[in-house]
Amino acid sequence: MLTVLVGNDSAKRGKHLSALLLPYQKNGTDIQPFTDINFDPIVFRNIAESMSLFGGTSVITLSGIGDIADLRDELEKILPILAESPHEFIISEMSLPAPFLKKAQSKGGVVEKFDLPEKIKKAEAFNSFALTDAFSERKRSVAWALYRKAIDLGVEPRELAGKIFWATKNMMIAKKTAGAGESGINPFVYSKAKEGSKHFADGELEKIAVELTTLFHESMLSGIDFEPALEALLLRSLEKRN
Repeated sequence: MLTVLVGNDSAKRGKHLSALLLPYQKNGTDIQPFTDINFDPIVFRNIAESMSLFGGTSVITLSGIGDIADLRDELEKILPILAESPHEFIISEMSLPAPFLKKAQSKGGVVEKFDLPEKIKKAEAFNSFALTDAFSERKRSVAWALYRKAIDLGVEPRELAGKIFWATKNMMIAKKTAGAGESGINPFVYSKAKEGSKHFADGELEKIAVELTTLFHESMLSGIDFEPALEALLLRSLEKRN
């Protein structure tokens, strides 16, 4: 089973996702959240094709890869398998290309759109790149304010974690390479990552990446409240260097 939630009205999209998950949470169904931090198409394929020992289903959510072309392309390849699976796959993204949505629907998936009215779209749509830019520039107060704005608008915390991880990973690569060609990163993205990496001492970015990954996995295993833990990690990561 496949459901795709897409649109820049993050509040409505987030509420609808919560509503979809609520019945599963009440009956104790296994719910596994994924973002670009831990998305693996092989893992998704294996889950989709597996059968529960007792005939039950699992619910798998995914967010934060809509604007990462290589991950999105890998996901698109396995959409038919997800749609035919006895398990429930729910994808929630700010935006996805029309061909992706068309393929999801053609394979039996349900696509639901949550777009802001045109007159308020520019005012209320959250720009995740503003957050990653502030993070990369080590503007602690700006990054925190943008984080709180995103949460207030209903953006999924795991989606934000994925964006921060993406920025951190790009800066790690840029810090260790001489140019965009060597890094394999888009030249524009590389130039911003290279400049941002100068704001972090050796080893800092690696530490942040590990903490983000650890937080994500611990939230899945122990059920800790992800949102305040991510906020604390963000503030801690951007503290002034001694």
